[in-house]
Amino acid sequence: MANAVRSTLRHGSRGRPRSVPPSGGTLFVQRETETMSNREDNTARATLPAHLRAAWTNPQIRYPLLVLLYLFTIGSAFNAVLEDLRGPLQELEKFTAASVHILLRIVTELTTHRGNLVTLDGFAVSIIIECVGLLEMLIYSACVFAFPAPIRARLIGVVLGCAAIFVFNLLRIVTLLVVGRHWSMYFDFFHIYFWQATLIAMIVSVLYGWIKLFVPR
Repeated sequence: MANAVRSTLRHGSRGRPRSVPPSGGTLFVQRETETMSNREDNTARATLPAHLRAAWTNPQIRYPLLVLLYLFTIGSAFNAVLEDLRGPLQELEKFTAASVHILLRIVTELTTHRGNLVTLDGFAVSIIIECVGLLEMLIYSACVFAFPAPIRARLIGVVLGCAAIFVFNLLRIVTLLVVGRHWSMYFDFFHIYFWQATLIAMIVSVLYGWIKLFVPR
């Protein structure tokens, strides 16, 4: 009888369904959630480079970024050797002043020139490094180097474009001298506002001309 009872108890214990402890179920759900989260993270990592590659192939995104990169590179290199270029830059200031004087001599005798100082009938301007168009040349060169064109076309664009910017800048200084001599109340407006905006338009115009004339289609 005792053996039968023990046998029944053993069968009953084997036949009774076992319940899963609550802590075990929670752990299973947590592991499943972590697995799904890891899968999503892996999917995001796998798709992100593709999105970046797709964005990089868009010229409206790639070109401005390349312009900024080239501008930063050229500007950093120029700033690194700025102290060594003090002498040549001073000569460039004098050369710019002399060139302005030559242009003025075409239309009037009332002009003088000494060093980086140019006068027109008593009104004088001093040519400093900010007046020679270097910043505009750097911006233009960055735009050219970032453009998808053969290297030969880019080099031609930089040389001819910087020369055009230099000549245009001479005309700007001549205009400022004329305005300062005859309409001095408008000098600051032309110097600070008008010609700054015009220089931007000039850079865009020279860049467009280079693309039309020298970049193969």
